Amino acid sequence: MVKQAQQQVDYYQYSPSLMGRQEEASYSDQEIPDYRNNPFIEALPPIFEEEDVEVQIRKYPDYDERKRKLGKQTRLHLVQQISDYVEPLPSHFLVEQRLSRLIRHGYKARNPFSPAVVRQFHIGFKEVLEGGLDSTGGNIAGVRSTAAGFAILGVSGQGKTTAVESSLLLYPQVIHHLTYKEQPFIRKQIVWLKLNCPFDGSLKGLCFNFLQSIDSILGTNYYRKFATKGTSVDMLIPILAHIATLHGLGVLVIDEIQFLSFLKSGGAEKMLNYFTQLINTIGVPVVLVGTFKAMKLLSGSFSQARRSTGQGDLIMDRLSEGEEWDFFLHALWKYQWTATETPLKPHLSKKMYELSQGIVDIAVKLYMLAQWQAIEDGIDNEKLTGALLETVAKQHMQLIQPMLKVLRSKDPRALEAIDDLYPKWNVLDQYLQMADEKVNIQGEIRTKILRDEKIEQDDEKLIELVKTAIDFGVSYDVAYEVANKVLQSNEAEKDIVDLRKQLIKDITFTPMTIEDENCDNKREGAEEKGNSKARKKKKQQVMLDEDDLRNAAANNEKDTEVIYERLVDIGSIPSEDELSKLII
Repeated sequence: MVKQAQQQVDYYQYSPSLMGRQEEASYSDQEIPDYRNNPFIEALPPIFEEEDVEVQIRKYPDYDERKRKLGKQTRLHLVQQISDYVEPLPSHFLVEQRLSRLIRHGYKARNPFSPAVVRQFHIGFKEVLEGGLDSTGGNIAGVRSTAAGFAILGVSGQGKTTAVESSLLLYPQVIHHLTYKEQPFIRKQIVWLKLNCPFDGSLKGLCFNFLQSIDSILGTNYYRKFATKGTSVDMLIPILAHIATLHGLGVLVIDEIQFLSFLKSGGAEKMLNYFTQLINTIGVPVVLVGTFKAMKLLSGSFSQARRSTGQGDLIMDRLSEGEEWDFFLHALWKYQWTATETPLKPHLSKKMYELSQGIVDIAVKLYMLAQWQAIEDGIDNEKLTGALLETVAKQHMQLIQPMLKVLRSKDPRALEAIDDLYPKWNVLDQYLQMADEKVNIQGEIRTKILRDEKIEQDDEKLIELVKTAIDFGVSYDVAYEVANKVLQSNEAEKDIVDLRKQLIKDITFTPMTIEDENCDNKREGAEEKGNSKARKKKKQQVMLDEDDLRNAAANNEKDTEVIYERLVDIGSIPSEDELSKLII
């Protein structure tokens, strides 16, 4: 039997997880009343402000201008430091803020001194899980979960894992409790646990990884005790729930979820159902991290766990060429150990973006490789040029060139074939429709995605469009409806001038004209049909003032460009030159 168990142990190879620090519990007073009198929360570090996060997660190489004069081999080693470079970006702060709130809020209902929490151990977690939730949202022990889950999705190499791990490492992984408020409280609290999805995509493999990770950080022997050959997934899940509750697991993070298999252990749906149970019934927050390929998986059952979080999922796409890219590249560019300093000129910034397509990991590696090549060759006093960058990309980054070529082409059909770097639009649309809350989208995809009610609207543009519609003579309700429709049917960064033009077109040629809106609603059926000619004649006989907006659409004009120009002439809409000077 022992031999069989050992065979099972060898078959499921352990996928190493992130390891953090351990410390003795030190309790602090909480400003937020809901966080008080809970040792799991009071033992956490203080809530971090953005300044604290920036200082703690950034990783800058040790740089000294004078080291440019060192020998070639030494400088090649110095360039290697760039591989550890981390520049805090907006996505890093968003991830830390979400995790901070998620952990603390999840602990609210899991105070270890709560009678309901203790009752779960007496009832048994198999029964607790099978009992589900009552009409108030509580489990059979009376625990009403305050936990939630969210997903972080994005392009490979954009720093999702770095952002998550940097945020987790701000917190101790294990806190050792002895006494709390003069009461014995011997407990090893696991604040966070990060696992990689097993490569076979099975739930059983994930359960075994969970047990092995707990053993590796606590020195326990859960894996040897429970991972026998005859152990089924249905037997393991209550055990995991028991361990997670016993050790006060603050958040479970599963990385590389695109490896979830539809075939193994009943399919990905079963695994996602388990995560949902863990959140809703046991109260352990779960964060799933993966590429765009995982988006289809998360449109199903796991969406039930993302309710009322106030967080929303986070999509981290490649950087768009502009302010964010400029900030990132300028910060990176100063770490240069070539004999001659090469200033970052616009053409070099453009070339770097072209060759990396805004993917952070590729940009960093390209910059390292270019410096190595320049130092090795010693040509032109080791200057970095656009030609050198292009040569290095072709010679040393051959495997990714086909994918980058597709990204540059922007061909929709070709893009569907690289769903690790670009989402399939129908899948993204379904994903957004299933989301209970607004999804925060960062990067290039935000400038391309069609508007949706699940995407945060640009309120300033909405207000401008509503004003334009009202000036055109429609009621506020109609103005808001048409303006909202225009925003939702256009790219997020479309120019306000083009948006105004479409708005005017929609108002002018919708069945609900200004005259129709003011018609007597009582005229129906045959009477309506019989009087239509009379109304049309009356409409033609209306004498309009010189500056009346309806003059812009006179003579049944259907050319929106002509209508727009007439509105500019009337003075009701600014010209394109005037619009370009406005800050929208």
